[in-house]
Amino acid sequence: MNFPDGISIVVCTYNSSDRITPTLQSIFSLNTNIDIPWELIIVDNASIDNTSTICNNFILKNDLQKKARIVFEEKLGCNNARLKGLYESKYKWLLFCDDDNQLFPDYIDRAWSILESNLKIGVLGGQGLPLFEKEKPNWFDHYSKSFAIGPQANRDGKINTLSKKLYSAGSFFKKELLLNYYDNNFKTIMIGPHGNDLTRGEDTEWCILIQLLGYELWYSHELKFHHLMSENRMTWSYFLNLKKGIASGTAKLSSYTLFYKSKSPINISFILYYWYQCIYYNLIWFQFIIRNKINKKRFQIQELQIAEVVNHTKAISFIHHFRITYKHFKHIKAALKNISKL
Repeated sequence: MNFPDGISIVVCTYNSSDRITPTLQSIFSLNTNIDIPWELIIVDNASIDNTSTICNNFILKNDLQKKARIVFEEKLGCNNARLKGLYESKYKWLLFCDDDNQLFPDYIDRAWSILESNLKIGVLGGQGLPLFEKEKPNWFDHYSKSFAIGPQANRDGKINTLSKKLYSAGSFFKKELLLNYYDNNFKTIMIGPHGNDLTRGEDTEWCILIQLLGYELWYSHELKFHHLMSENRMTWSYFLNLKKGIASGTAKLSSYTLFYKSKSPINISFILYYWYQCIYYNLIWFQFIIRNKINKKRFQIQELQIAEVVNHTKAISFIHHFRITYKHFKHIKAALKNISKL
C-alpha cells in the first residue's frame, strides 16, 4: 500500500459544540514553512447537538472546503470514529487531534522533520499541556498523566521503556500499518470511550498492533498542544471513574502480551498466562482488603480510593473476560499469520 506523502488530521467529535471552535482555529492557524500536503477530516460520532452545524459554518465562513470535510459515524465509540477517519483519509500519516485539543502553530512542521528522519517510526506522540476552564484542583498535578497531560517519555526519540504506549491525542499513526490489520477483517477488542462510558485502552491497542509489525513508538517534547480541562472533568468522582475506565482494559489487553516474545504463541501458553495474571491481580486485591482492615491509616484517603478502584477493577476484569480475551488472542494470531503472507 502506497499513500501520498502528507498528513490527514482527524478530529473525532461527540457533542462538542461548546469546545470545537478553538480546536478548528488552532488547526487552520498551523504554520507550515515547508510544503506539507494536509487535510482535515471531522468525524461526527453520532452527536445529538449542533456540532456538525458549527463545524460546517466554520468551514464555509473561512472558505476551507478544499481542505476540510465532515463525515459521520453512527456507531458510538472512540475507536469506531477513529476507524472511520482511517478509511476516509488519503495521506500516509494520520494525526489524531481530539475535539478539546489546540495544536501549537509549529506542530506539523516539527513533526514532519521527525517522521521523515526514520522509516521505522510507526507512531509519534507529543505532550499535552493543561488549559483549565475553571480553577485547577489541588490534586491535579499529581495525577495529570491520566488526563493525557505532560511528557510521555524521559527523553525524545524512540521509546524504550517496558510499557511502550502513547495517547492518541496529538499522535501521528502510519496509515498503512493499521490497514494491514483492518483490511484483513481484523477487529480490535477495545472500542474506547462512548457516551458516559470512560473505558480506555483503544489507543494503547493501536500502539501494540503497530509494534507487533516491527515498527517503533517515538516521542518529542517539542510537539505541544493544549488540552482543555473542562469544569465537569475536574472533579474527584470523575477522576476515579476515569481510573476505573483505564484499569478495566487490563485483562483484554493481556491478549497481546505473549506476542512480544513469539509471533505465534501456543494456546495453552496463553491460558496459563491469563489465569496466572487473574490469580495475581486478585491476590493484590485481597491483600489490599486485608491491609486496609488492619491499618486504615496506612494510606492517605485519596491514595486509598484510587487503589481500591484500580485494584478491584483489574481483579474483576480478569474474572469476567477470559472468553472474549482468549478469542481475541486467537484472532491476533490469525491476523499476524495473514499479514506475514502479504
